[in-house]
Amino acid sequence: MDKFALIIPLALVGLAGCDQPMGPGYTQASQVSQQQTAQYGTVTQVRTVQVQSGAGNQVAGAVVGGIAGAVVGNQFGNGTGKDLMTGAGAVGGAVLGAQVAGAPTLRTSQEWTVRTDNGQTIKVIQDNGGFRIGQRVQVVQTTNGTYLAA
Repeated sequence: MDKFALIIPLALVGLAGCDQPMGPGYTQASQVSQQQTAQYGTVTQVRTVQVQSGAGNQVAGAVVGGIAGAVVGNQFGNGTGKDLMTGAGAVGGAVLGAQVAGAPTLRTSQEWTVRTDNGQTIKVIQDNGGFRIGQRVQVVQTTNGTYLAA
């Protein structure tokens, strides 16, 4: 076996680990050409906050819950009783499924307070960052929101 057949793939894997990490990134093509402004400042405070995400899909929850409830309800009773239990399971499952799927969720994030060079105080909530108090950062503002960058 040729030595280079093994060395070249290993070297490529090693070089891939040298790749520089990217910033927050762009999630949509429309963000590429959008205007951004940046000002510089110093992190003065950080605190952990809970961010409530929007409600889920109640319709999907009702459908899945209704099907599951009907399957479970169908396991009980005989004849008309079985039909009633299937119907009751479907209704109960649909109600419960809609409530569970539609319930908002909480996630932990950080609120960063930055004192800009022009004297403004700006608060930015973002999940990533790893900034520390006293660190210089950029406050980047776009039409989609504001984020901090090192």
